[in-house]
Amino acid sequence: MKKQHAMIIPQMSELDLARLQRLLDQNDGDDRAYLDALRERLAQAQGVEPREIPADVVTMNSRVVYQDDDASMTLTLVYPEQADAAAGRVSVLSPIGSALLGAHTGQSVTCRFPDGREKMLKVRTIEFQPEASGQFSL
Repeated sequence: MKKQHAMIIPQMSELDLARLQRLLDQNDGDDRAYLDALRERLAQAQGVEPREIPADVVTMNSRVVYQDDDASMTLTLVYPEQADAAAGRVSVLSPIGSALLGAHTGQSVTCRFPDGREKMLKVRTIEFQPEASGQFSL
């Protein structure tokens, strides 16, 4: 008998949802493989006021510690123009970025890569979340 997992509806700030939707609109037709994952996350998301975002939810500009099959890693989830792999700033348009967006501390999410591979990522901690720090417009 397979264990059923309750679906957690990701919560995102209304500001993040609007910005991300504009980003997708600007990139319509480009690199569909990774944009589809983000479209799927946004379609599932519940938009809430930034002040109402729980501190255990990965939002834009959050610094996240996550675990995959191999190791524990830290990244900051950013918009594409701010991405810098060497500095640990990962674009929300990447497979890992779109998978982590909206996830809760302790939640495992599936990351799908363009080559068809999948990895489970578990959110260990959120070291920084703008909304929890009173920064509601980052």
